[in-house]
Amino acid sequence: MRSIAKTILFAFAIVPVPVAALAASVSDQTKNIRAEQLQVKKYGNNVEVSFRMCMQALDVKSNRSFLLTPVLVKGDSVCALPPVMVAGRRQELVNRRNRYKGHLVKYSKDDKAVLNYAEKVEYKEWMRGASLMIASDFCGCRGALLDQDVMPVKDAVLYQPEPVLAFVAPAAEPLKVREELGKAFLDFPVNEMAIYPDYRGNEAELGKIQTIIDLVKNDTNAHITHISIHGYASPEGDFNNNKRLAQGRAEALKQYVLSQYGFSSNIIDVSSTPEDWQGLKQQVEASDIENREKVLEVIARDMEEDVKNYRLQLIDGGKTYEYLLKEVYPSLRRSEYVVHYTVRAFNVEEAKKQILVRPQLLSLKEMYAVSATYAPGSPEFNEVFDIAIRLFPHDRTANLNAALVAISEKNYPRAERYLERAGDSPETVHARGVLCLMTGRYDEAEALLKQAAHAGIKGAEENLKQLRLVREN
Repeated sequence: MRSIAKTILFAFAIVPVPVAALAASVSDQTKNIRAEQLQVKKYGNNVEVSFRMCMQALDVKSNRSFLLTPVLVKGDSVCALPPVMVAGRRQELVNRRNRYKGHLVKYSKDDKAVLNYAEKVEYKEWMRGASLMIASDFCGCRGALLDQDVMPVKDAVLYQPEPVLAFVAPAAEPLKVREELGKAFLDFPVNEMAIYPDYRGNEAELGKIQTIIDLVKNDTNAHITHISIHGYASPEGDFNNNKRLAQGRAEALKQYVLSQYGFSSNIIDVSSTPEDWQGLKQQVEASDIENREKVLEVIARDMEEDVKNYRLQLIDGGKTYEYLLKEVYPSLRRSEYVVHYTVRAFNVEEAKKQILVRPQLLSLKEMYAVSATYAPGSPEFNEVFDIAIRLFPHDRTANLNAALVAISEKNYPRAERYLERAGDSPETVHARGVLCLMTGRYDEAEALLKQAAHAGIKGAEENLKQLRLVREN
């Protein structure tokens, strides 16, 4: 015998059949089946289906039987659950003799023809919003198939809300100010401040500076406003001499840049830190150096720099200090530089090209305009907001929109993190309500969505409707 559940599976594999079309073939017998106290819930990786099946109103002769199969249906996807056999007296005896392993109910017109059905199947994503039906096979002697019907039980038993996501247009950036920064570890002969490009690794270090300046200078969309150079010296030797070297070497770098580019002198400002004790502290804290705590204790003391330097030399008979001189101090001697510049405005078509090559030149508003050219939820649409949050990680609007993308991708932990940095605007309250809706925190979702609706947020009322549907199902 070919069961109706298999017939449905075959039919759906060929062409999707609407629920209404299936319902049209329901016979009077099938109408006599009642499903009460229905519950369809997702627990972990399974879907659990339970209900009370009442079959007293059926008319089942002694040598007849009904095979009732609960079926989840959505589109062209079908999942048949373990069936229930409702058998007349003679068929029931035959099935028991043959050790029928499924649900077996002996037909009776009294309350005995009732079954509390509870089964589970592996969850599949398509089951969200599926309908539950009962497929009925009416069988005669020896299981001969006499008739088949399908009874709809409930639509959208695993209702999946599709919330309205209210993305927010960022405020305009009146003047786009950007910066490129880097570090140069130039080598100088002892106590000298002149730069020798071919001395040790200086050629490569100077090349890094020129690469960054050229990146901005050669971009017709950008205009350099000024360059900042800050020189650092390591804390060994005489403090006053270190002060002279730190400032003098930073000034030397300024003169080198001016000689290469012909900038006006006032476009470059220079400052210095004579001895980088803070940098030393950070490196020691991050290391596993011997006597680490003793070194940190000396660094933290409030005393003149030369005295502090002398105290470091006394630790462990000078071995620790030798290690610092060789392994730590060279990285403290450096020049940090920042190229400050402004960027012109872009129209949408220009911004679509720019976001692929140098997205940092765009404002959040320009990126938002680019996103509007793509279908919401598409990979291109989502990528725009991913780029925005990488470039503007502390902006509240960028975090809010990135949270909405994360919700659409069902990455709820990421959405939670973004919303922590999105402030408390009505739009953010609405987004938190949507997140609660999608993660099963329905009471909290209701409170937040009502608050957002009261504030006039578009989509809040629709999401409240979806919340009600979730609760009903």
